[in-house]
Amino acid sequence: MKIKTRRSLLSLVLVGALATTAFAIPKKCSKGNPTTAKPDTAIEQIYEEENPYEQVNVIVDNSNEELVVDETKEEIEEYEEVNSVEEDEKIDLTYSVKALDNAKIYEDVSTKSKQVGLLVKGESLPFICEANDEWYEVIYDNQSAYIKKDNLEVIKSYDVVSNVPVFENVEEFLNVEDSIIATATVNVRKEPNTKCEKYGQLSKGQVLPLIERYNDEWYKVNYDGKEAYVFSEYARESKGYTPKTRMADMVYVTSKTPLYDINTNEVLLNIPKRETAEVYAMNDDYYLASVNGTVGFIDKNYAQSLGDKYVIIDISSQNLKVYVEDELVIDTPVVTGKDSTPTYCGIFYVFKRERKVYWKEFDVTVDYGLDFNRGIWIHDASWRKKFGGNIYHKDGSHGCVNVPKKVMPKVYDEVEMGTPVLVKK
Repeated sequence: MKIKTRRSLLSLVLVGALATTAFAIPKKCSKGNPTTAKPDTAIEQIYEEENPYEQVNVIVDNSNEELVVDETKEEIEEYEEVNSVEEDEKIDLTYSVKALDNAKIYEDVSTKSKQVGLLVKGESLPFICEANDEWYEVIYDNQSAYIKKDNLEVIKSYDVVSNVPVFENVEEFLNVEDSIIATATVNVRKEPNTKCEKYGQLSKGQVLPLIERYNDEWYKVNYDGKEAYVFSEYARESKGYTPKTRMADMVYVTSKTPLYDINTNEVLLNIPKRETAEVYAMNDDYYLASVNGTVGFIDKNYAQSLGDKYVIIDISSQNLKVYVEDELVIDTPVVTGKDSTPTYCGIFYVFKRERKVYWKEFDVTVDYGLDFNRGIWIHDASWRKKFGGNIYHKDGSHGCVNVPKKVMPKVYDEVEMGTPVLVKK
């Protein structure tokens, strides 16, 4: 999918760009009679209090092939012509609703019906239609659901076909080097054969520096400072980018959204909801950003800044990071909630800071505590000797985030009231 027309770096005018201004609601339908196609099965589940668990993609390693995951092809479902673009251009038109404040999601067009979820402020859901004067019909958890219009805005998106780069003069912000980019999830090998040791894996869209084209079947690459090999059928040569300048901002995506290639405007990868991106430049409509080492651009309408000071907790890697003025000041392993009492994912804010917190039900006192989710705390855990890894699955907390005793005083000193806490997987 590609984007139209030449743009300057700091001032971008995009024909049919994602708009947040008022416009006519595209579809109206009566309750129970939606006027749209079936929901996309790739839509991710939104955080909800009643069901905090989120879906996790499972990677199946086929030892007989270098391809590890079979990617699902995405199809464009709807095209419409727009008067302001050339006749030979097409536009993919989509709509979503974005929460201006937390909004409850219901099974039916009544607040007395079952609440099935919560749309967190700043996040969005695919729009189906206007059910009536008070309700929108949306796609939630791959099913039709309803949400009141209060504190919502409808966003429309046009992706216009063109080869013209969205960002010019990227060399001002990025170092450019010969690289490979994975076209599917693929193994990184010690030697150029499928029977040797694996150093790791590349996900679709991830980039590695290219040393040379070893032969018709293998690329020789730099992997964490070591020479390694990647099967060429599941990668292609590309340009790789590393930042020249200091990170300008940290954002997180509010719903699954593409990371676009700087040169071709094609989709490099789909960024999962709540994943973070390091921003190095921006214009009116897009961020030039790095997502787990892969550089591209992201639509601003589907990303939210975390501000100048914030905490990021990654459940998958069992890690907590604190940033001040967009600089990493604390990076520590942690232990989060065990599988039966998991730590909820979402965007939260510290609303209580306490010393010497005592919990009667556990007969435990901690020296430092930061409450970020109604009784879910970041706190020291003197009883633990090990942190990180897979401890949390069976021997995790009741939902709190356990921090090493020596590190927690530093966390407490840096994190103020109201500091955003992003919990992701």
